[in-house]
Parts: sequence; C-alpha cells; structure tokens
Amino acid sequence: MELPKRKHPRLPHLDYSAANVYFLTLCTKNRSRCLARIVGRGLDPAVTVALELTPYGNIAEQDLLALPRHFAGVELLQYVIMPDHLHILLQLQEVAAAGSRPRPTIPTLIGQYKAGVSRKCKRSLWQASFYDHVVRCEQELLEIQRYIENNPRKWVLDGKA
Repeated sequence: MELPKRKHPRLPHLDYSAANVYFLTLCTKNRSRCLARIVGRGLDPAVTVALELTPYGNIAEQDLLALPRHFAGVELLQYVIMPDHLHILLQLQEVAAAGSRPRPTIPTLIGQYKAGVSRKCKRSLWQASFYDHVVRCEQELLEIQRYIENNPRKWVLDGKA
C-alpha cells in the first residue's frame, strides 16, 4: 500500500531566517492536554480566566523564555501556553555583530526548542510539525496579539475548558 505524500508545511520561496515577525503554533502529540489547565468556567465573557501550567508546561515556558539567550537576534514578543498547544509571536531581528553566529531559521529554532522540551520532559511531547505565519503589517500584528491574549477565554466560551 502506497502512503500519501506529505505536503511540506514550509513555503519554498520564503527565507525563514529573514528579519520578520512570526506567529507560530505548536501542538502536543495527539493533542494531549498535558501543558496547562484552564481555571475559570462559565459563559460570561467577564469571567476571569487563568492558566495553571503543569510540570510539562513549566518546562515549555522556561525553555521558551530562554530562546533569546540561546539565539542572537530572537525576541519573544508574546506567547500563551494552552492545554494542548502553544502560540508564539516572535521576531527575528537583524544581527550585525561581527563574529556572531548566523541567525537561525524558524524550523531550526523550533526543532531545537521542541527537542529540548521533550528531552527534559522525558517523553515525546510534540506533533511532528508546526504552523507558521509571517506577520505582514501592523494591523495583522494587533489581531494576532488579541487572538493570543483571548485564546484562554475563547476556550472557556467554546466549552473546551
């Protein structure tokens, strides 16, 4: 039996090491809810919603916050760790320092991040790929920032919590 060919998720013409803002979504393997728990229930939009990270979620957050220290020119703009996925908004900046390592590509950066988190969690934690989107304008950036900020509340309102 011939298996279907997997479509490559990255755009072939895009330089994933270019100085851009990237919106990334990483999902856990089988959408396992192992990263966080959403606290706050009800359908009232005014309900305060909080996220309680699990031990795996804490590791994922610590490694995420360490990315700018490990990779020159990487700035973490915003993130949210949900029960079965995380959203990351990061910027690759121009790196002009003489002798510094070249800026990593997004696939390299995320691959190393996922491998490090899985190693520390002592289990394979992530789906094989991830979603990426290059932010093209200020309006789009604002919409993505609102989406990340409101994602936990939307889970409650959608009945997923």
